[in-house]
Amino acid sequence: MFAWLCCVAFSAECCTVPVFRYGLDNWQADAYRLEFPPAAMQDGKLADFFRNLGTALPVNLEAKPGTGTEARLLFPHPEEAKSPVVWTGALTPASLAALTDSPARREIARRILTGESVVWVLAESGNKAEDDAIAARVEKRLRYLEQVAILQPIDPNDPTSKLGPGPELRVKFSLLRVSSAPAEAVLLKMLAGPKPAAELATGPWLAAVFGRGRVLGAWPAADFGDAEIEEACLFLLGACSCQVKRQNPGWDMLMNVNWPEELQAAAQKASGAASAKATARVTDTGSNHTNEAQTVTITSAPTAPVGELNGSLPIGLWLGAGACVAIGLFLFARRS
Repeated sequence: MFAWLCCVAFSAECCTVPVFRYGLDNWQADAYRLEFPPAAMQDGKLADFFRNLGTALPVNLEAKPGTGTEARLLFPHPEEAKSPVVWTGALTPASLAALTDSPARREIARRILTGESVVWVLAESGNKAEDDAIAARVEKRLRYLEQVAILQPIDPNDPTSKLGPGPELRVKFSLLRVSSAPAEAVLLKMLAGPKPAAELATGPWLAAVFGRGRVLGAWPAADFGDAEIEEACLFLLGACSCQVKRQNPGWDMLMNVNWPEELQAAAQKASGAASAKATARVTDTGSNHTNEAQTVTITSAPTAPVGELNGSLPIGLWLGAGACVAIGLFLFARRS
Protein backbone atom coordinates (compact mmCIF):
# COMPACT_ATOMS: atom_id res chain seq x y z
CA MET A 1 0.00 0.00 0.00
CA PHE A 2 2.83 2.42 0.81
CA ALA A 3 4.14 2.23 -2.74
CA TRP A 4 0.83 3.40 -4.13
CA LEU A 5 0.56 6.21 -1.60
CA CYS A 6 3.89 7.39 -2.97
CA CYS A 7 2.36 7.35 -6.45
CA VAL A 8 -0.37 9.68 -5.24
CA ALA A 9 2.24 12.04 -3.84
CA PHE A 10 4.13 12.14 -7.12
CA SER A 11 1.05 12.40 -9.33
CA ALA A 12 1.19 16.20 -9.43
CA GLU A 13 4.49 15.94 -11.27
CA CYS A 14 3.66 12.97 -13.48
CA CYS A 15 4.96 12.80 -17.00
CA THR A 16 2.59 12.15 -19.86
CA VAL A 17 4.47 9.14 -21.25
CA PRO A 18 2.40 5.95 -20.80
CA VAL A 19 3.65 3.50 -18.20
CA PHE A 20 4.49 0.78 -20.72
CA ARG A 21 6.71 3.10 -22.76
CA TYR A 22 8.28 4.84 -19.78
CA GLY A 23 9.36 1.42 -18.54
CA LEU A 24 10.79 0.52 -21.93
CA ASP A 25 12.71 3.78 -22.15
CA ASN A 26 13.99 4.07 -18.61
CA TRP A 27 13.75 0.98 -16.41
CA GLN A 28 16.81 -1.25 -16.53
CA ALA A 29 15.92 -4.88 -15.84
CA ASP A 30 16.93 -6.11 -12.39
CA ALA A 31 19.73 -8.67 -12.40
CA TYR A 32 19.10 -12.29 -11.48
CA ARG A 33 21.87 -14.01 -9.54
CA LEU A 34 23.48 -17.27 -10.59
CA GLU A 35 25.48 -19.15 -7.97
CA PHE A 36 27.68 -21.74 -9.63
CA PRO A 37 30.01 -24.44 -8.27
CA PRO A 38 33.72 -23.59 -8.65
CA ALA A 39 34.18 -26.66 -10.84
CA ALA A 40 32.07 -25.01 -13.54
CA MET A 41 35.02 -22.80 -14.45
CA GLN A 42 36.79 -25.88 -15.77
CA ASP A 43 34.38 -25.92 -18.69
CA GLY A 44 35.78 -23.61 -21.36
CA LYS A 45 32.40 -22.40 -22.66
CA LEU A 46 31.12 -21.63 -19.17
CA ALA A 47 34.35 -19.87 -18.26
CA ASP A 48 34.08 -17.68 -21.38
CA PHE A 49 30.47 -16.84 -20.53
CA PHE A 50 31.34 -15.70 -17.00
CA ARG A 51 34.31 -13.64 -18.24
CA ASN A 52 32.09 -11.81 -20.74
CA LEU A 53 29.14 -11.36 -18.40
CA GLY A 54 28.47 -7.70 -17.74
CA THR A 55 30.49 -6.51 -20.73
CA ALA A 56 29.99 -8.32 -24.05
CA LEU A 57 26.82 -10.14 -22.94
CA PRO A 58 23.60 -8.13 -22.49
CA VAL A 59 21.75 -10.62 -20.26
CA ASN A 60 20.56 -9.17 -16.91
CA LEU A 61 22.47 -11.67 -14.82
CA GLU A 62 25.21 -11.56 -12.24
CA ALA A 63 27.17 -14.66 -11.29
CA LYS A 64 29.33 -15.68 -8.38
CA PRO A 65 30.81 -18.94 -7.08
CA GLY A 66 28.62 -20.89 -4.67
CA THR A 67 29.43 -23.49 -2.06
CA GLY A 68 27.45 -26.49 -3.33
CA THR A 69 27.89 -28.90 -6.20
CA GLU A 70 24.84 -27.60 -8.05
CA ALA A 71 24.08 -24.18 -9.48
CA ARG A 72 21.19 -21.97 -8.33
CA LEU A 73 19.39 -19.21 -10.19
CA LEU A 74 17.82 -16.64 -7.85
CA PHE A 75 15.25 -13.90 -8.32
CA PRO A 76 16.51 -10.32 -7.91
CA HIS A 77 16.27 -9.21 -4.29
CA PRO A 78 18.02 -6.43 -2.36
CA GLU A 79 18.83 -8.92 0.41
CA GLU A 80 20.69 -11.90 -1.03
CA ALA A 81 19.66 -14.25 1.76
CA LYS A 82 15.99 -13.65 0.92
CA SER A 83 16.20 -14.23 -2.84
CA PRO A 84 13.66 -16.86 -3.97
CA VAL A 85 15.10 -19.73 -6.01
CA VAL A 86 14.06 -20.00 -9.66
CA TRP A 87 16.08 -23.08 -10.60
CA THR A 88 18.58 -25.55 -9.15
CA GLY A 89 20.57 -28.12 -11.11
CA ALA A 90 23.75 -29.11 -12.88
CA LEU A 91 25.31 -26.22 -14.77
CA THR A 92 26.29 -27.09 -18.32
CA PRO A 93 26.45 -25.00 -21.50
CA ALA A 94 23.03 -26.38 -22.46
CA SER A 95 21.37 -25.69 -19.11
CA LEU A 96 22.90 -22.20 -18.98
CA ALA A 97 21.50 -21.45 -22.45
CA ALA A 98 18.04 -22.56 -21.28
CA LEU A 99 18.28 -20.34 -18.20
CA THR A 100 19.16 -17.19 -20.08
CA ASP A 101 17.00 -17.52 -23.18
CA SER A 102 14.06 -19.38 -24.71
CA PRO A 103 11.82 -19.20 -27.79
CA ALA A 104 8.99 -17.50 -25.88
CA ARG A 105 11.29 -14.87 -24.39
CA ARG A 106 12.64 -14.05 -27.83
CA GLU A 107 9.08 -13.71 -29.12
CA ILE A 108 8.11 -11.42 -26.24
CA ALA A 109 11.11 -9.20 -26.94
CA ARG A 110 10.34 -9.14 -30.66
CA ARG A 111 6.77 -8.00 -30.04
CA ILE A 112 7.75 -5.29 -27.58
CA LEU A 113 10.42 -3.98 -29.94
CA THR A 114 7.86 -3.76 -32.76
CA GLY A 115 5.74 -1.47 -30.59
CA GLU A 116 3.30 -3.69 -28.73
CA SER A 117 2.09 -2.02 -25.57
CA VAL A 118 1.57 -5.20 -23.56
CA VAL A 119 2.21 -8.87 -24.34
CA TRP A 120 -0.25 -11.09 -22.52
CA VAL A 121 1.01 -14.60 -21.82
CA LEU A 122 -1.34 -17.53 -21.33
CA ALA A 123 0.38 -20.32 -19.40
CA GLU A 124 -1.55 -23.29 -20.72
CA SER A 125 -2.97 -26.04 -18.55
CA GLY A 126 -2.71 -28.76 -21.19
CA ASN A 127 -6.50 -29.02 -21.44
CA LYS A 128 -6.94 -27.86 -25.03
CA ALA A 129 -10.63 -27.02 -24.78
CA GLU A 130 -10.11 -24.95 -21.64
CA ASP A 131 -7.00 -23.21 -22.99
CA ASP A 132 -8.72 -22.43 -26.31
CA ALA A 133 -11.76 -20.95 -24.55
CA ILE A 134 -9.63 -18.67 -22.39
CA ALA A 135 -7.49 -17.60 -25.35
CA ALA A 136 -10.61 -16.71 -27.35
CA ARG A 137 -12.03 -14.69 -24.46
CA VAL A 138 -8.82 -12.75 -23.87
CA GLU A 139 -8.27 -12.11 -27.57
CA LYS A 140 -11.79 -10.73 -27.95
CA ARG A 141 -11.25 -8.27 -25.13
CA LEU A 142 -7.83 -7.20 -26.36
CA ARG A 143 -9.20 -6.49 -29.83
CA TYR A 144 -11.94 -4.37 -28.30
CA LEU A 145 -9.51 -2.41 -26.14
CA GLU A 146 -7.28 -1.70 -29.14
CA GLN A 147 -10.21 0.01 -30.84
CA VAL A 148 -11.44 2.17 -27.95
CA ALA A 149 -8.39 3.02 -25.81
CA ILE A 150 -6.65 6.31 -26.57
CA LEU A 151 -3.22 7.32 -25.34
CA GLN A 152 -2.99 10.60 -23.47
CA PRO A 153 -1.29 13.27 -25.63
CA ILE A 154 2.36 13.80 -24.72
CA ASP A 155 3.28 17.38 -23.85
CA PRO A 156 6.17 18.30 -26.18
CA ASN A 157 7.22 21.09 -23.82
CA ASP A 158 7.51 18.85 -20.76
CA PRO A 159 11.14 17.75 -20.26
CA THR A 160 9.94 14.76 -18.20
CA SER A 161 7.82 13.50 -21.11
CA LYS A 162 10.43 12.91 -23.78
CA LEU A 163 10.33 9.56 -25.56
CA GLY A 164 13.55 7.63 -25.93
CA PRO A 165 14.51 5.87 -29.16
CA GLY A 166 12.27 2.95 -29.95
CA PRO A 167 9.26 1.77 -31.93
CA GLU A 168 6.27 3.89 -32.87
CA LEU A 169 4.06 4.70 -29.88
CA ARG A 170 0.70 2.97 -30.31
CA VAL A 171 -1.99 0.89 -28.62
CA LYS A 172 -1.35 -2.75 -29.47
CA PHE A 173 -1.91 -5.95 -27.50
CA SER A 174 -1.33 -9.61 -28.26
CA LEU A 175 -1.64 -12.99 -26.62
CA LEU A 176 1.21 -15.49 -26.45
CA ARG A 177 0.28 -19.04 -25.46
CA VAL A 178 3.07 -20.93 -23.71
CA SER A 179 2.89 -24.63 -22.97
CA SER A 180 4.64 -26.35 -20.08
CA ALA A 181 7.40 -27.64 -22.37
CA PRO A 182 10.85 -28.07 -20.75
CA ALA A 183 12.30 -25.25 -22.86
CA GLU A 184 9.94 -22.76 -21.16
CA ALA A 185 10.00 -24.13 -17.60
CA VAL A 186 12.28 -21.33 -16.34
CA LEU A 187 10.25 -18.66 -18.12
CA LEU A 188 7.05 -19.87 -16.48
CA LYS A 189 8.69 -19.76 -13.06
CA MET A 190 9.81 -16.18 -13.70
CA LEU A 191 6.39 -15.14 -15.01
CA ALA A 192 4.71 -16.58 -11.91
CA GLY A 193 6.91 -14.30 -9.81
CA PRO A 194 8.99 -14.50 -6.65
CA LYS A 195 5.85 -15.08 -4.55
CA PRO A 196 3.52 -17.03 -6.85
CA ALA A 197 -0.10 -17.49 -5.87
CA ALA A 198 -0.98 -21.08 -4.99
CA GLU A 199 -3.74 -21.02 -7.62
CA LEU A 200 -1.15 -20.80 -10.41
CA ALA A 201 -0.15 -24.41 -9.75
CA THR A 202 -3.45 -25.66 -11.21
CA GLY A 203 -5.27 -24.54 -14.29
CA PRO A 204 -4.23 -21.94 -16.88
CA TRP A 205 -3.09 -18.49 -15.79
CA LEU A 206 -2.29 -15.12 -17.32
CA ALA A 207 0.62 -12.71 -17.04
CA ALA A 208 1.12 -9.26 -18.56
CA VAL A 209 4.60 -8.27 -19.80
CA PHE A 210 5.77 -4.81 -20.83
CA GLY A 211 8.90 -2.65 -20.92
CA ARG A 212 12.20 -4.51 -20.84
CA GLY A 213 10.62 -7.79 -19.84
CA ARG A 214 8.79 -6.52 -16.76
CA VAL A 215 5.86 -8.59 -15.51
CA LEU A 216 2.97 -6.53 -14.15
CA GLY A 217 1.43 -9.55 -12.43
CA ALA A 218 0.27 -13.15 -12.79
CA TRP A 219 -3.31 -14.26 -12.14
CA PRO A 220 -5.41 -17.44 -12.42
CA ALA A 221 -7.27 -17.17 -15.73
CA ALA A 222 -10.53 -18.54 -14.33
CA ASP A 223 -11.23 -15.46 -12.21
CA PHE A 224 -9.44 -12.86 -14.33
CA GLY A 225 -12.18 -11.54 -16.56
CA ASP A 226 -12.81 -8.66 -18.93
CA ALA A 227 -12.82 -6.01 -16.20
CA GLU A 228 -9.48 -7.17 -14.82
CA ILE A 229 -7.92 -7.31 -18.29
CA GLU A 230 -9.14 -3.76 -18.95
CA GLU A 231 -7.79 -2.43 -15.69
CA ALA A 232 -4.35 -3.94 -16.24
CA CYS A 233 -4.16 -2.66 -19.82
CA LEU A 234 -5.40 0.81 -18.94
CA PHE A 235 -2.96 1.13 -16.07
CA LEU A 236 -0.09 0.46 -18.48
CA LEU A 237 -1.54 2.81 -21.13
CA GLY A 238 -2.02 5.59 -18.59
CA ALA A 239 0.42 8.39 -17.86
CA CYS A 240 3.35 7.32 -15.71
CA SER A 241 2.42 9.06 -12.46
CA CYS A 242 5.08 7.20 -10.49
CA GLN A 243 8.37 7.27 -12.36
CA VAL A 244 10.37 5.34 -9.75
CA LYS A 245 10.46 1.68 -10.75
CA ARG A 246 10.40 0.36 -7.19
CA GLN A 247 7.15 2.20 -6.56
CA ASN A 248 5.35 0.37 -9.35
CA PRO A 249 4.01 -3.20 -9.18
CA GLY A 250 5.78 -6.07 -10.91
CA TRP A 251 9.08 -7.88 -11.32
CA ASP A 252 11.57 -8.50 -14.14
CA MET A 253 12.34 -11.55 -16.24
CA LEU A 254 15.81 -12.77 -17.16
CA MET A 255 16.29 -11.91 -20.84
CA ASN A 256 19.22 -11.94 -23.22
CA VAL A 257 18.46 -8.68 -25.03
CA ASN A 258 20.66 -5.68 -25.71
CA TRP A 259 17.85 -3.20 -25.14
CA PRO A 260 19.70 0.06 -26.01
CA GLU A 261 20.96 -1.39 -29.27
CA GLU A 262 17.65 -2.98 -30.20
CA LEU A 263 15.69 0.19 -29.38
CA GLN A 264 17.94 2.22 -31.65
CA ALA A 265 17.28 -0.28 -34.43
CA ALA A 266 13.53 -0.13 -33.71
CA ALA A 267 13.65 3.67 -33.93
CA GLN A 268 15.23 3.49 -37.37
CA LYS A 269 12.56 1.04 -38.53
CA ALA A 270 9.82 3.26 -37.12
CA SER A 271 11.22 6.26 -38.97
CA GLY A 272 11.18 4.35 -42.23
CA ALA A 273 7.68 3.04 -41.56
CA ALA A 274 6.42 6.57 -40.85
CA SER A 275 7.67 7.73 -44.24
CA ALA A 276 6.00 4.77 -45.92
CA LYS A 277 2.70 5.49 -44.15
CA ALA A 278 2.78 9.11 -45.25
CA THR A 279 3.16 7.96 -48.85
CA ALA A 280 0.45 5.31 -48.46
CA ARG A 281 -2.07 7.84 -47.12
CA VAL A 282 -1.81 9.80 -50.34
CA THR A 283 -2.92 6.78 -52.37
CA ASP A 284 -5.25 5.22 -49.76
CA THR A 285 -8.53 4.15 -51.32
CA GLY A 286 -10.39 4.43 -48.03
CA SER A 287 -10.16 0.85 -46.79
CA ASN A 288 -10.57 0.47 -43.02
CA HIS A 289 -7.53 -1.11 -41.40
CA THR A 290 -7.73 -2.20 -37.76
CA ASN A 291 -5.38 -3.76 -35.28
CA GLU A 292 -5.87 -7.39 -34.40
CA ALA A 293 -4.69 -9.17 -31.28
CA GLN A 294 -2.30 -11.91 -32.29
CA THR A 295 -2.08 -15.34 -30.71
CA VAL A 296 1.00 -17.50 -31.12
CA THR A 297 1.52 -20.79 -29.32
CA ILE A 298 5.07 -21.41 -28.07
CA THR A 299 6.04 -25.02 -27.54
CA SER A 300 9.37 -26.75 -27.05
CA ALA A 301 12.10 -25.66 -29.47
CA PRO A 302 15.90 -25.99 -29.60
CA THR A 303 17.73 -23.44 -27.46
CA ALA A 304 20.79 -21.62 -28.77
CA PRO A 305 24.13 -22.84 -27.39
CA VAL A 306 25.99 -20.64 -24.94
CA GLY A 307 28.40 -19.54 -27.61
CA GLU A 308 25.50 -17.87 -29.45
CA LEU A 309 24.03 -16.04 -26.49
CA ASN A 310 24.03 -12.50 -27.30
CA GLY A 311 -17.02 -4.69 -19.50
CA SER A 312 -17.00 -1.91 -21.96
CA LEU A 313 -15.31 1.41 -22.13
CA PRO A 314 -16.45 4.68 -23.72
CA ILE A 315 -14.89 5.52 -27.05
CA GLY A 316 -12.56 8.47 -26.60
CA LEU A 317 -11.36 7.30 -23.18
CA TRP A 318 -8.67 9.60 -21.73
CA LEU A 319 -6.29 7.93 -19.36
CA GLY A 320 -4.94 10.16 -16.58
CA ALA A 321 -2.76 9.77 -13.55
CA GLY A 322 -5.73 9.50 -11.19
CA ALA A 323 -7.01 6.45 -13.07
CA CYS A 324 -3.54 4.91 -13.00
CA VAL A 325 -3.41 5.14 -9.23
CA ALA A 326 -6.83 3.58 -8.74
CA ILE A 327 -6.04 0.73 -11.10
CA GLY A 328 -2.65 0.21 -9.53
CA LEU A 329 -4.32 -0.14 -6.12
CA PHE A 330 -6.53 -2.85 -7.56
CA LEU A 331 -3.62 -4.78 -9.07
CA PHE A 332 -1.58 -4.48 -5.91
CA ALA A 333 -4.49 -5.81 -3.87
CA ARG A 334 -4.84 -8.86 -6.13
CA ARG A 335 -1.15 -9.71 -5.63
CA SER A 336 -1.30 -9.29 -1.86
